[in-house]
Amino acid sequence: MQLLTFTGVLGLALVFVAASPVSAASKQRDLVQLRVSVFNSSPVLPSTIEAGETEAGRVLMYAGIEVIWLNCPQDAPNEVSRGLCSAVSFPSHLSLQLLRSPRGLRTSTVGISFLEHGEGCYADLFYEPILNLQVTTHVDPSVVLGYAMAHELGHLLLGANSHSPSGLMRAHWTRTDLANASKGKLQFSRQESFRIMNRLAARVPRDSKTYVSTGN
Repeated sequence: MQLLTFTGVLGLALVFVAASPVSAASKQRDLVQLRVSVFNSSPVLPSTIEAGETEAGRVLMYAGIEVIWLNCPQDAPNEVSRGLCSAVSFPSHLSLQLLRSPRGLRTSTVGISFLEHGEGCYADLFYEPILNLQVTTHVDPSVVLGYAMAHELGHLLLGANSHSPSGLMRAHWTRTDLANASKGKLQFSRQESFRIMNRLAARVPRDSKTYVSTGN
C-alpha cells in the first residue's frame, strides 16, 4: 500500500528530470499502450476528470506510455461498458476510483495504491483533499487530480517501494512540487520512465493494440 499526501512545508528548489520529448514518428512507433478504467464515486465533475486525464496522459506520454482512458459508468444499466471497464489485467489495464474523502487515513491523503507482491491494478484518489489544496496553493484541482492519477499509476507500474526523494513520485508533495505541476514540470525521472515502459513492454505485445472510445 502506497500513500500520497501533501505537506505545507515549503521545499527547496528541485530539479525534475523527465524523459526527453521525441518526434511524432518515434512516438507512434515506440509508445506502449496502457488502458485505465476510471470510476467516479465523488462529486467531481466529468469535465474536471477529463482535464485531469489530459494532465496525467501528458505526464505518462513523456514516460513512453499512451493512455487509453475508459470513463466508466456506475449504474447497472450500462453492463456492457461496465464489463469492459472491470476487465483489469496487470499491467496493461489498471483501475482508478475517485472517492469523496479518505477514511481511516490522514485527511491530507490524496491517493492510495494497493499492491501485493509488488503488483496491483487498483488505486483510489480522494477529491476533498485535492479540492482543499486550491484554497492554500491556488493550483487548479484538475491539475492536482491529473498528477495524482499519474503518481498512483506510477506506483502500480513501478511496484513496491517506488517513492522517490524528489519529483512526481515523492511521498509528500510540497508547495514547490505543486507549483511545478502547474507549469507541467513535475515528471517521472528518466530512470522511472525506463522502468515503467520496460515493465509494460515486456507484458504487452506491440502488435495487439486495441483502441476503445472513451466517450470524451
